[in-house]
Amino acid sequence: MTRRVPILFLSLFVFARSARGTTEYIYGIGTDWNIYQINVDKTANTVTSTKFGNLGGFVTGFGTHQNEYINGLAIDPSTGNIFFNYSYNNNSSASSGTLTVVPYIYQNVNGSYITPYALGAAVTSATLPATTVGSGYLPRSAYYNGAYWLGVQNNDTLVQFPITGTTTKSYSAVNQFSNFDHTSTTTLGGGDFVIGSNDVIYGSTVLSSANTFFRQSVSNATNSSGAAWTSFNIDSSIPFATQGSIQVAGLGQSAAGDLYVISSSGKNVYLVNGYDNSTAPTFTQIGSSGAVPITMTDLSIIVTTPLPVPEVSNVVACGALLAAGAVEGLRRHRRRNRKQPPEAL
Repeated sequence: MTRRVPILFLSLFVFARSARGTTEYIYGIGTDWNIYQINVDKTANTVTSTKFGNLGGFVTGFGTHQNEYINGLAIDPSTGNIFFNYSYNNNSSASSGTLTVVPYIYQNVNGSYITPYALGAAVTSATLPATTVGSGYLPRSAYYNGAYWLGVQNNDTLVQFPITGTTTKSYSAVNQFSNFDHTSTTTLGGGDFVIGSNDVIYGSTVLSSANTFFRQSVSNATNSSGAAWTSFNIDSSIPFATQGSIQVAGLGQSAAGDLYVISSSGKNVYLVNGYDNSTAPTFTQIGSSGAVPITMTDLSIIVTTPLPVPEVSNVVACGALLAAGAVEGLRRHRRRNRKQPPEAL
């Protein structure tokens, strides 16, 4: 079912803490379907990035469906395994047809990655909540406590794919937690979330055309009669009108407990200050404006040791194949989704 990508990735993690400096590593999926490694050094106030690898060439059927997206990036920091999903609906309308999603794993085995493969068969709107594939069926995600957690677009349902097995992963069931915010809000706009080691979900969404920050414990979100989430309107700090929706990254292995957001239109990186306070968090911009080279559709947690990134010579060796798949996929995406509203990201 799997094969190793020949000489594509570095063979080992670098575990020496002294070599890390103050850099923290975030991973995101760009609108060109590449995974990007985003290097953030808040002390030096710098942000750089590296392309990790294009996913379009690895997904079965990619480039052949309507309204197709690769989204929902999540990382298991203990193994380096990367999760994402592929969704489409084969209809000119983003909310019609059979909405389909296939979860994938990009598995790290002994310091190198094997070809991404599907965790199981496709799951459709017959099983999952009715929604839209405007920016992917399950565009926001996190890996937490042995499971792949995802948020449904234009909905307030949380979906969990429990992961079982060791060498070969598979999902055994799909659990759904509707109204996870426990408010009258029924439609969440563009945004993202992460889950911290303190069992708290930290996220962003667009409500009434304004960027909103929220937090909610996992136990409360999965309780049908839980208390309402804590949320703050942060549009005065990161205006949706100019910066677009925001993607959330952080926590994970960060010893400092850092949480970051990146704006989709502005492509700016911000450190989130006071995300557990009773008042609205504040934001410190890291790096220059437009520090990220491309709009990110989803972000991961922080890891303090970078994942094995392709060596330059190996990227050149397979670049023609990956580039062709990426360009064609992006062209199809643009042709079919030119009217996509910015808040759907």
